[in-house]
This record gives sequence, C-alpha cells and structure tokens, in this order.
Amino acid sequence: MAVELNKNELKEILLDSYELILKIPSPEKTKEGKYEIPSRSKLKNLPEALREFEDPEAAVMHFVKSSSYFLPRANTKTENFTNYLKRMLEDVQKIQKKEKDPEKVREKIKYLIGYCNWGMDAVCNIFNLKITDDEIRNRLKSMIGAELKVLGNSEEVDKIVNDLMKWKAAESRRQ
Repeated sequence: MAVELNKNELKEILLDSYELILKIPSPEKTKEGKYEIPSRSKLKNLPEALREFEDPEAAVMHFVKSSSYFLPRANTKTENFTNYLKRMLEDVQKIQKKEKDPEKVREKIKYLIGYCNWGMDAVCNIFNLKITDDEIRNRLKSMIGAELKVLGNSEEVDKIVNDLMKWKAAESRRQ
C-alpha cells in the first residue's frame, strides 16, 4: 500500500530539503568552469539504504548507519559532509518524533533525500547556465516559487534563493 503525504507534510519536507542542500559543501568549479557537487554519488546513493530491508524500522536504522559511515568519508577539497550528516540526522529524528507509522517515516525520509538530490542537481544546472547572477537569481525564484506556490508557502522563496546564492558565492571565495 502506498503511503500518502498531504500538502503540509510535503511543504515541510521541501523546506527541509532546501535547508539540507545548504549543508552540502558548496559546489566546486571544474576545469571546464562547471559547478559540481563533490562526492555527489554518495548523496545520490543514500536512498538505496532505505530499500535494503522490507521492514521499515530496520530500513531506517540501516539508512542512518550507512549514512553515518559513508558521508564523513566523502571529503572535498576544503570541507566534508559532517554538517550535512548532522542536519540530515536531525531531520530524521524530527520525522521519527512526529510519525508513529514506520512505513510513513521511511517514505518521508525518501522524499527528503530525493528532494534534496533533485534540488541540488537543479540548482547546479541553473548555476551552470552562462548567465549573470541576476538571471540565476530569477531562475531560482521561478523554480522555487512554482514549487512553494503549489504548497501555499511562497513567502519563503526570497530567503531560500538568497541562501542558495550565498552557497554559490562560497565557491568563488575559495578560488
């Protein structure tokens, strides 16, 4: 049976996913001038740990253990993923505290990590367009605004966009 999430649950997961993105080490510029998340594959593989076990409680425990093992080893040139791991584990605990149904806990974590992964890829793709920062800001506003408007929370758009632009700027300061 599929687990249904309501609009408010999705809104909370989406907002948490953007906060989680900001804990990922800022994207690095490659020799070709493209923004890229270091150790991106470690992040993309996180949801697999939630599928390892049929029992949802065992799957969540395995996910936490797997994440706690692999993420600290995903080093970048200047940072590592400990801040991301800390925030992600806080989000997992928040979900566990609110939800009593283990299957719903697993689904919410899947959505959180999935939205974070999709979001980081979408944001990096926008960063990689050969456009000005003002145009990047407008595209981010358009994308995030569309997501949040559907969920009835468009007042968060400017804050999220400003935070993402600061995240992007962190790479420029490193160079």
